[in-house]
Amino acid sequence: MPQSNLADRVFRDPVHGLIEFVGENRPLAAILDTRAFQRLRRVKQMGFAWQVYSGAEHSRFGHALGAFHVASLVVERLGLEEPVRMHVKAAALLHDVGHGPFSHTWEQVFPSFDHEEWGARIITEDEEMAAVLRGLAPDLPEALSRFTNKTYKPTFARKLVSSQLDVDRLDYLLRDGHYSGAGYATYDLEWILHALRIEDVHKGDDPEDLVIDYRRGMYAVEQYLFARTYMYAQVYHHKAVRAAERMFIKLLSRFSELAIHGEEPEGLAVAAKLARGERLSTSEFLFLEDYSLYSAIDRWAGLGANGALGAAKDPVIRDLADRLVRRRLFKTLDLGDDPSVIEQVRGEVHQVAESTFGDAASSYYYLDNAEQIGYSAHSGEELYVVGHPRYGTVTLGRLLEDLPLGRPVSTVRLVCAPELVGSLRPIAESLRDHSRDTPE
Repeated sequence: MPQSNLADRVFRDPVHGLIEFVGENRPLAAILDTRAFQRLRRVKQMGFAWQVYSGAEHSRFGHALGAFHVASLVVERLGLEEPVRMHVKAAALLHDVGHGPFSHTWEQVFPSFDHEEWGARIITEDEEMAAVLRGLAPDLPEALSRFTNKTYKPTFARKLVSSQLDVDRLDYLLRDGHYSGAGYATYDLEWILHALRIEDVHKGDDPEDLVIDYRRGMYAVEQYLFARTYMYAQVYHHKAVRAAERMFIKLLSRFSELAIHGEEPEGLAVAAKLARGERLSTSEFLFLEDYSLYSAIDRWAGLGANGALGAAKDPVIRDLADRLVRRRLFKTLDLGDDPSVIEQVRGEVHQVAESTFGDAASSYYYLDNAEQIGYSAHSGEELYVVGHPRYGTVTLGRLLEDLPLGRPVSTVRLVCAPELVGSLRPIAESLRDHSRDTPE
């Protein structure tokens, strides 16, 4: 890493204490001052969780610093050498730079929007960011892009940034637990780092992989996975949080329908281009943040500078926007834990909604299946455990098969406008009564 005349940068963090850009990390501080990175100050880390947990106002900027801090501890612990050492820390710092507004909720409105792909585009296409990265190392943007498309070698380095036990998750659980005030996110970070190792696991030209020493760290890893499960069940998938998310999705989905025909309300031209499948530049993308979205939503609700004169002409957009900014959230009816009931009741629910909201019925209800699972390894994300007394070296997923951590638990809910609760409650109650009458 080249030398730099940048001053030391030190951040006081409520989760990790001091996060320092000093010594070999000092040059990486240049990334912090780019527009793309500063934008993360204006994207909330927990989406709509602040609607329920008043302290959950923290940003992806703080989380990015936290992920970088954990990455710095990991590369030191594992004794990684350059250039992998710098690649892991830079990738951790930039792992969320492509996120849209309101966390992952944005990607449910625009399925073609992928925050990892956008992260790769910003790293390579944004002139300011690419210049800073090339100033650190000429090939750094391309190296970081390989983290995104999962082709970076060695594989264990990529897993440190993106896997089921990566620096992203290791930070956000502690951070989200702290800011939300929930006590479910406690786990022993230091002992997990103590238990991480790199060993030959595979055959071929990339044999090394990230492993957990069973005797040293399995209990700490289980504690981390339980914490993740509890946070999903009690915080991320809280019924009011899900209701706010769904209202936002319904609002932007309606906006997208109108945008396809060029009939969308003013205030969010970049999102209209996304809805029409038009390609965005990186500078246009950087406009998309929580504040710009809420400014548009205020305007659509008639709460902007022009008051009611600036409100959206479409009554559905105007109504949903008004409900969202005034926190008049949809209500929730519990439907049990069997996702198959969703299709059983969909037709009946729609009829009830249609009797109140007419052609706009689908904008006022949602049948929700919120899955809580502590560990779900996708291709290339599986972790290995070494030193198991029975299996020797084994995947973590295999060890968790007999634990709740390895099995999804569904919470099925009917989320709907308050006007529909009285008519829809009998449907929910009949499902619960039927469930109690069914023998196991």
